[in-house]
Amino acid sequence: MPISFYYLLVSQSSTNLAYSLYLMTIITYIYQVTNSATLASAVTIVSMVSQLISGSTVPLIMQKYSLKRIILLSQIAQLIFYIFIVVSLLTIPSPVKYILLFIFLGFISFFNGWSNPSKNALIPDIVTKERLVDANSILSTTNQSLQLFGWSLGGVLIVYLGHEKVILITIMLLLVSIVSVFLLKTNDATKNQKKSKGRLDTLKEGWVLVFKHPKLGKITTMDIIELFGGSIWIGAVTLVFVQEALGQDEKWWGYINAAYYAGTIFGGILVWKLSKLVNKHLLLCMVIGSVGVSILTVIYSFVTLPVIALILVVMMGPLYQVRDIAQSTFIQNTINKEDLGKYLAAKATINHVIFSLSVFIIGLLVDLVNARFVYTFSGVLLLFSGLYGYFKLFRKYDPNRGRFSKSI
Repeated sequence: MPISFYYLLVSQSSTNLAYSLYLMTIITYIYQVTNSATLASAVTIVSMVSQLISGSTVPLIMQKYSLKRIILLSQIAQLIFYIFIVVSLLTIPSPVKYILLFIFLGFISFFNGWSNPSKNALIPDIVTKERLVDANSILSTTNQSLQLFGWSLGGVLIVYLGHEKVILITIMLLLVSIVSVFLLKTNDATKNQKKSKGRLDTLKEGWVLVFKHPKLGKITTMDIIELFGGSIWIGAVTLVFVQEALGQDEKWWGYINAAYYAGTIFGGILVWKLSKLVNKHLLLCMVIGSVGVSILTVIYSFVTLPVIALILVVMMGPLYQVRDIAQSTFIQNTINKEDLGKYLAAKATINHVIFSLSVFIIGLLVDLVNARFVYTFSGVLLLFSGLYGYFKLFRKYDPNRGRFSKSI
């Protein structure tokens, strides 16, 4: 891997860890001082809405600036608002402090929404086509590891260090990320796009690719189907399943969450080791991943033994990673570098909207029926997505090669 990839890895890792620590800190602080679960939940809502708004502006920003400059602007802006948060926590009295925290939260999430699609769009510019699966596997595995670390140890850091010091840690992490981006060398030519396009045409480009591209449109449909059942792994639904279906307490809830991340970490390493094989069969790996997860999810929904449930969750990890890494690589190979960031921004916006709607629907089903039904329902959706991909992404069987050939 080129040295610039590792600079990008350090930047993305430190930014993601900083963001998870920061969100946990704000959520726990708001809940502790107000004793309101509603206000604590509003942190997630404000963050989501801000990133949705941000995603709609990404194409315009990418038309004007290079990807590297967008990342730097994003992270410097976030750094400034992190500093504002520390100052607010230390000097400004309540309730003005709470209002300012939500305002700063909105700005940080907005600029974070610029950073993620820009970094992902930069990968093909740094890494050769043959090494994209390796790169995506390393980035995914590192991200899952840091999420496990951030959400597992974040609470411990808050208890022993306090909210202000944890925010200071996020500032240090963001400084590391900014330095890494400065050191990153790239041939990014995004800033050289045609300037004659109107704003409306620029905004439409990513959405056209998401829905109208002959292959990517079908991948979008698969994603939408899967996202409607994807919220089964959010904390509240998992907790209800552990208590109602497995008859266990919060301790096993923690075990299931840890097993989920452990499985995805192991899966990322496995895909990295099998990168050449995955790279040759990207579309087939996507379908296998979806169908495999669907089968394990349906089995999981009927399990009564906690240990079996734990094993099944770990087994899902590699299949999730095979699907996601293969999809990311296929998208990077399919779209030119100039349009990749716009596509990723539009796709992220859709994912936020569908996932938010899914959280509401799944929560409603848990209340109206039960947790077992929700997991069975999700498994069926995943199976339908996999079958849809199988029949839409593969059109003919090649007897000479002994497999279904890509229809592109």
